[in-house]
Amino acid sequence: MLKRSSVRAMPFETVLLALFLACGPFVRGFIFENELMIGAAAGSIGYLVCIMRGRAMHDRLLYVLLALTVIYGAGIGYGADHREALTAFVRTALLIPVYVFALSVPRIAMERIWTLFVTLTALSVPLSIVTGRIVDGRLAGFIDYANAYAILLLLALLLAFALSLGEQTFPYARWLQLAIFFCAGGLYLTESRTVLALTSAAFVFLYAWSRRNNFPLWLRSFTNAMLGIAAGAAYEWSPWLAIPAAVVCALGYYASDALLSKRAARFALTIIAPMLGIAAAAVGSGMASRWSTALLRTGEGFTRLVYYGDAWSMFLDSPIWGFGAGAWSAMQYRYQSASYFTAYVHSQPLQVMMETGLIGLTLFAAACAVLMVRGILAAKRKGGREGLFDRVLLLAMGTLLLHGLTDFSLSFPYLLGLLLVLGAAVGSEPSGAAAPVPRRRTLLKVSAGLLASATLAVSVMLFVSDRFQAAAEHAIAENRKADAVRQLDRSAAWAIVPDRVQDRKARLYLAEYEAGKDARYLEVARGENTKALSEQPDQMWYRKLRSDIAWLEGDKDASLRELRDLTEQNRFMTRWREELKEKEAEQYENR
Repeated sequence: MLKRSSVRAMPFETVLLALFLACGPFVRGFIFENELMIGAAAGSIGYLVCIMRGRAMHDRLLYVLLALTVIYGAGIGYGADHREALTAFVRTALLIPVYVFALSVPRIAMERIWTLFVTLTALSVPLSIVTGRIVDGRLAGFIDYANAYAILLLLALLLAFALSLGEQTFPYARWLQLAIFFCAGGLYLTESRTVLALTSAAFVFLYAWSRRNNFPLWLRSFTNAMLGIAAGAAYEWSPWLAIPAAVVCALGYYASDALLSKRAARFALTIIAPMLGIAAAAVGSGMASRWSTALLRTGEGFTRLVYYGDAWSMFLDSPIWGFGAGAWSAMQYRYQSASYFTAYVHSQPLQVMMETGLIGLTLFAAACAVLMVRGILAAKRKGGREGLFDRVLLLAMGTLLLHGLTDFSLSFPYLLGLLLVLGAAVGSEPSGAAAPVPRRRTLLKVSAGLLASATLAVSVMLFVSDRFQAAAEHAIAENRKADAVRQLDRSAAWAIVPDRVQDRKARLYLAEYEAGKDARYLEVARGENTKALSEQPDQMWYRKLRSDIAWLEGDKDASLRELRDLTEQNRFMTRWREELKEKEAEQYENR
C-alpha cells in the first residue's frame, strides 16, 4: 500500500521524464516520425497541464529554446523541404517540456531516474546482441545507429560511476559495476573509434577527481570497463571467449575496498587494466580493421571532410537564415564534390548552420554555453559527493557535445533532450534570479502555451497522416489499389503539407498506367505530380517524375529539357545521365 500511494503521489512531471529517459534507447531515439510525434504529443499535454497549474518553470534558457523553435518553425515557409521543416519544428519543441520537467524533479528523485536509465541502457546491450541489432557488423542497439548507441552507452557508464559514489546510502550501488561492464562491452562492439577515445579521456578526468577520496571506486570501475572491452573483443571471435572476462567481473564484485586500497593491488590493476583494454582493442577483428582505415583517404574521416566542405558551400549561399530543416538531404546533390548520399552532415554545428543559418547557430551555441557555464558554477559551489556527482554529469555533457562535433548524434531528439536533462540536473537558476516580472511571466506563459498547443496539433495531424499512409502501403502490398487510394486521400487531408502523399499517389497511378497502358491513369498521375510540385517546385524527385510523365505522354522535348536541367544541377546522379543519353539517342533515331 505504501508503494502504491507513493507512486500516486509522484508528480506527473517526474513520471513523464522517467518515461522519456527509459523509452528513448528502445524507440530509436525518437528520430523517426511515429515515435517523435507520440513523444511530442505527450510532452505538449504535460507542459500545458504545467502551465494551467501555474507550475511552469521560468528559466532564462526557456527563452532561447522558444526562439530556436520559432526559427525552425519559420523554415516551414521558406525551407527546401516543408514536411521535414514541420518535423524539425516538433523535434525542437519537444525539448522545452523535457527541460521543464527536468527542472521540476527533485535531486533524490532524479538520481532514481538516472538509476533506471543506467539499468535499462545496460540491459539493452545483451538484448541487442540476442535480437541481432547489428548493422554492417557493428552493434547498433535499438537506436539503429552504432555511433549514437556508443555515445549513449558512454553516458550510461559515466552515470553509473556517479551513482556509485553514494554506496553508503544506496545499498545496491555496487551492482552498478555490472552496468559499467555491459556498457563498456557494448561500446566496444559498436566499433566507434571516437567514443572509445572519449572513454579513455573520461577515465583520466575521473581519476584526477577521485584519486584522493574515491580511488577504490575508480579502480573498480576502470577495471570493469577494461574487462567489458576485453569481453567485447573476445565475443567477436567467439561468444564463449567472453565468459572468462564476465567471471572475473563477477568475482571482482566481492573484492573489498580495503583490498583495492593496498599498494600492490593498486599498482597491479592500474598497470594490467589498461594493458588488457589496449590488447583487446588490438586483437578485436572489427575495431582493428576500422583503426587500420583511419588515415586512408578512402576512410570515414576523410569522407566526412568532404561532407563538411560541401555543407560549408551550401551554408555560404544562405548564411543568415539557412535553407530550413531537411535542406541537406534535399539539396546536397547540387553541392557535392564526390558521389555519395547521407541524410545528415555528421556535424551538429554545420547541420544547424545549413538549416537555420547564423541565427539558429547562435541560439544553439547559446543554449549549450548556458548549460555548461551554469553547471560549472553550480558544481564549484558544492563539495563532497554532490560536487563530484555534478562534475561527472558535466563530463557526460562535454563528451556528448564533443561527439556532436563529428557526428549527427545530437540530431536524435533523445540525445539532445538528454543533454538538456543533464544540464538541468547539474544546476538551475535560483528561483529569485530566474523569476521574471509579472508582465514577462504572463508573456512567457502565453507564448509557451501557444507553442505547446501548436506542437500538439501538428504532432497529432502528422501522426494520423503517417498512419493512413502506412495503411496505404499495406494495401498496395496486398494489391488492394482502390483501398490504397482512399487511404492516401485521407493521409493528404491530415497532412499539413501533403506533397509527399501526392507524390506517392502519382507514382501509384503511374505504375498502374505502365501495367495496363490506360491513359486515364497517366492523366491522374500528372495531376497529382502537379499538385506536389505546387508545394515544392524545386524538389528534384518530383521534377524527375514530371520528366518521366512528359516522356510517356509524348512531349519528349519538354521531358529532355527537364532531365538535362536535373543532370546539370545534380552532377553525380549517374543513372540520370545514362538515361538522358539513351533518350536522346532514341529521339534522334525516331526523327
